[in-house]
Amino acid sequence: MAANVSVYVGVWRDYSQDGANQLVLTIPLRWGNVLISGLALLVSTAGAATWRISAFALHQLRVRHDNAAAQADSDPLQRQVQTLLRNNATPISALADALSIHRAWSGIRTPSSKSRTILPTALLAAFITILFGLFSIFVSAFATRSESNVSVLARPGDACGGWEFNWSAISVTNEMPSSFESLRARMDDVQAARSYATWFYSQGKQPLAVTNTMFPVPRLPYTVSMGPCPFLGEGRCLSNDTSVNTTLILDTGLLDSHIHLGINAPPKDRSNIRHRMECSPIDVSNVVQPLRETNVTANLNFNISAIFRQPIFSATFPSNPQSLSMGYTSSSYWWSGATRQFDWPTWLTTTTQADVSAVLIAQNSVRYSSPVYDPLFLATNISNNVYHPNNPFNLLACLQQVQFCNPISKTCTPLTHTAQAYNESLSTLSLSSPQKTAIERSALLLGLTDIGILGPATLGSAGLLARDSVFGDTFSLDLPPDQWTRECKLWFETKLALLQAHILRFLDRIDKTSPIYTNTLIYHPLEGMDKEEKNEVRNACQNMRIVTTGQYQNFQVWGVVFVVVLCGVVIGVSVGLGTVVGWVRGMWVTTEGGLRERARERDGAYWLLRLAMEGEGVGPWSRAGGRMGKGGMPVVRYGEGESDGEGMKGDGSEVAMIGK
Repeated sequence: MAANVSVYVGVWRDYSQDGANQLVLTIPLRWGNVLISGLALLVSTAGAATWRISAFALHQLRVRHDNAAAQADSDPLQRQVQTLLRNNATPISALADALSIHRAWSGIRTPSSKSRTILPTALLAAFITILFGLFSIFVSAFATRSESNVSVLARPGDACGGWEFNWSAISVTNEMPSSFESLRARMDDVQAARSYATWFYSQGKQPLAVTNTMFPVPRLPYTVSMGPCPFLGEGRCLSNDTSVNTTLILDTGLLDSHIHLGINAPPKDRSNIRHRMECSPIDVSNVVQPLRETNVTANLNFNISAIFRQPIFSATFPSNPQSLSMGYTSSSYWWSGATRQFDWPTWLTTTTQADVSAVLIAQNSVRYSSPVYDPLFLATNISNNVYHPNNPFNLLACLQQVQFCNPISKTCTPLTHTAQAYNESLSTLSLSSPQKTAIERSALLLGLTDIGILGPATLGSAGLLARDSVFGDTFSLDLPPDQWTRECKLWFETKLALLQAHILRFLDRIDKTSPIYTNTLIYHPLEGMDKEEKNEVRNACQNMRIVTTGQYQNFQVWGVVFVVVLCGVVIGVSVGLGTVVGWVRGMWVTTEGGLRERARERDGAYWLLRLAMEGEGVGPWSRAGGRMGKGGMPVVRYGEGESDGEGMKGDGSEVAMIGK
């Protein structure tokens, strides 16, 4: 119904969420997968960095300072664990080495307990591995799933602007459109809305294939109940139980402009819209006058001007419709509640303030396989084993009411006809500009569409569900006794579906050739507005929520920022920790600090390699950079007979010194 709506890509605020979760990043699905992969890689890198920080701390804590400890420091198992802590870059490799060390020393007597020596290191490596493995999975929680419905912002068109509703231009809406283009626009609207209602509103009916909707909710909620007949007069509302004078009530309750219509706004800028419809087959036999038969074919002529309050309005029906092959025919009429004093017919007597629609249905030559007790399609006359209509035509009337509310001030207009509800909303509800916009846009469609436009007035007999039971032209399967309620429900659902689509049309997709909008909308481009009004209208254009599936992903912005910042800090600390600690120890020289620093340097893989190569006669060695903590990578200076004087002669004196 609302195809070809583009999506805004970037950061926006989704007021459906709470707190920090409101800030959302929308990006195409393929880039969403890249972002998730990048975050997982970043977390994995941070896991390795966390291990390096933890291993640095544990290694330094295990350096011995007292004489007894110095003896224990010569324990080879202790030295292997220190070497593990100093040289493993990832917790997984550290865990693997810890297990290898434990297995190698199994059954060998050592000066220290293997479990106390190896267990803390193994547990630390295992803990970091599991923690950051889970964290890597957790980062995907910041994104919506690719197969789920994703709430996104619609991108408005270039001509999205302000619209003023011209209520004075309201006229009888069952008039034929002025052009074939307008007729086509009306039919497209109704057919699309009716098709949508059939798929998404009809209970228990599943689509033949997977079908998605871009509306924020697939269907607007409503309740169904029965109530007393609102039309005055003895037995005015018909039913298959003649002792009951009731009507069908369809009521949406209060719809939230943000939740149900997708107008993205914080709670203080939302409004509530309610639509209610009461329908019933109507007995108008007392206002219909049969006219004299005009020829031997005995057509039945009726003066029905009193039904529609027209000066000359007659209808002709065949006296013997079975001799023809004519299926259902229908027509409709609509009255605005604002014109009831001078435009309503006398039979339409009600104390309810409402807009009114009437649908006239003629069954003509349709015959049924079983008797039909539905009052709108009554057919109990039997002939040749089939059942024929009891009446030349039947009438159904509906009262349509609207209510608008300000949920902040907890004030509402009365449940009344659309024009009155709209006018009172502006004068009594103290609406903010966003609230007013939501009410204006919903009032436009609710006030200018009725069950006639959404059914028989546009589609003719194709607007009747009963026609779906007809084989050929005139033979019908059984109709249930509540067929008329099914017709009303579908008309009501079609109106709700059209309301959902209509709200999106303000993104610059209103077809001004449509009779729904002709002469009732006045467009105001942004260029002609003052600054305050322009900001309000632009905000309305840029805050329309829709739903998409399998094309875009949303990310919680603060969640992504948290992961990036935290991981960045951990990685930065791991990279600079050794250098910073060495610099601090160089500034505040202590015996303990010097021992720890030399122990860290001694257990490094390159210094262990130096000792091994010295044993093979490779030397002389010196420290690059000249001082501990200043780039002291061991190097061989070929052609130089002496070292740099810092115990680098390869005689093991430095190794012996560090444990003291």
